[in-house]
Amino acid sequence: MTREAEDPAPDPRAATAVGGCLYAALLAGGLLWLWSRDRLGILPERAIGAHGAPLAAAAGLAVGLAGAGLAAVASRRSARLRGIEAKVRGMFASIAEAPQFALVVGGAIAEEVFFRLAAQDALGLVGSVAAYVLLTTTTAGWLWLPVAALHATALGLLMHCGFGLLGSTTANAVLNYLSLRRIVSS
Repeated sequence: MTREAEDPAPDPRAATAVGGCLYAALLAGGLLWLWSRDRLGILPERAIGAHGAPLAAAAGLAVGLAGAGLAAVASRRSARLRGIEAKVRGMFASIAEAPQFALVVGGAIAEEVFFRLAAQDALGLVGSVAAYVLLTTTTAGWLWLPVAALHATALGLLMHCGFGLLGSTTANAVLNYLSLRRIVSS
């Protein structure tokens, strides 16, 4: 029996739809959490952040590029990370680039609203990092814990330091897009 017969590639349309639904639920959950705590009003004030759009976008771009570079170096040095990346490649290789891009951007928005806006507002920086780490390691495995902790801390610090959702979402999208392109093309 061949490897493809044992573990068929997911249907790209189904995988994209499932991902889109999960991110929509995460976004709705973050907004509902804010609304239930009567904190929905922080969304406009924290969307851009205290430093303005150009600095928020530049900080997010810098963190995203640095994270993608760090991820590439770490992958070359860690067989464990290459194993995780092989699973990611299997999930995303059959999905066209445009839906991949849409999932990355939609996922970045949903994650940042939930974790960096709603969770960080309710639980603080440490609590939001812990929530992110717990959720992602239960789906990606415990080997992912240090990567998830570094990722969540970097994005949480962008928000904490006043670069708003624009900074953290830009960093998340750039890091994830560049990493996904590297993983799928390898």
